[in-house]
Order: sequence, then C-alpha cells, then structure tokens
Amino acid sequence: MSVVWQQVGTADDVEAPLGDVPDPGHPGWLRRWLWLPALLATVGVYVARRLVDEPSAELEMWLMLALTGGLAVTAVAALVRYRDDQRIGQERRSAAALRTDARPTTGSVTVSVRELTGGTMLRGLLTYPRDEDTAEDAWSLMVADGDAPGPRPGDPVAVWWAPASDTVVARYHRGWADDVRRSQRP
Repeated sequence: MSVVWQQVGTADDVEAPLGDVPDPGHPGWLRRWLWLPALLATVGVYVARRLVDEPSAELEMWLMLALTGGLAVTAVAALVRYRDDQRIGQERRSAAALRTDARPTTGSVTVSVRELTGGTMLRGLLTYPRDEDTAEDAWSLMVADGDAPGPRPGDPVAVWWAPASDTVVARYHRGWADDVRRSQRP
C-alpha cells in the first residue's frame, strides 16, 4: 500500500471532500528511452565485430567487452522502463478508484522521528478500519524546516481509501487532531 500525505492549512480542510486525485507523473525522457540508444549501440558493436575479418585478440576482447556492457545497459534500462510502466499503471488505477469510490474514515499513526539537515523525516504505521478488517500501512513523510508540524505518535488522521486501490490518502492538521482527541475524552 502507498500512503499519500496531505498536510492541510486549517482544521476544517481535514474533513473536506477528497476532491480530484491527480494522475501520476511520467519519468523523464532519458529514464524512459535509455534502452533504445543502448540497444542501437550494442547492435552497432555486433555489426562491427561481424565486419572485422580476423580481428586481433586485443580488438576481439574490446569488442566483446563493449557488447557485454551494451547488453547489460540495455537490459537494466529496459527493466527500469518496465517497472515504471507497471508503477504508473497501478497509480492510475488507484487514482481512478479513489475518484469513483473513496471511503472516508479516521485512523491513527505511530511515528518515528529522525532529524535531518533541512527538516525532519517522519515514518511509522498508519492504522485504519477497512471493511471488516484493520489495515496497517507503512508511511514516511519529510517535513521541511518551517512547514506545519507532522503528526505525533497516536494522533488521529483522516483517511480515504477505495476497495480497488492500493493507495490511501491521509490528511492531517494538528489542530484537528487535538479537537478529535478532546472529543474522545470522557
């Protein structure tokens, strides 16, 4: 599961309708198309090897190394493209499911804090009711210096999930979390 965090400006924005879920962005053209020039270079090396009549041992070695390197770069670049296509397809399906069948609920978080230069890395576990079960999803959030504070351990968060989605949206505002905590005390 993937958790998308939305740190909202006011407590009223936490329970506002989910609104439009953006489609995933595409990776850069180099990441998407690197396999093609790598394949063309590999084919060029192979053709050069076939055209050279009785190459020396040293030339043969360099041509084979270039061929092996070209094949390795082509294979890795093609695998990256394949995984990107899978991820984008899954994110599109999740966004479409959230647009059509988003279900709001309230969950809670566990938080582990790590101070970094320029901000704070928060990570933990998001727990929320999903159908008859309780779902637990790992999450992480980078809170830059000067941004609104992130959740505290045990804080409630508003969660939107959809049955056909692998993505949940979690909204948080500290004032809203404090209001929910106060309302649950006897």
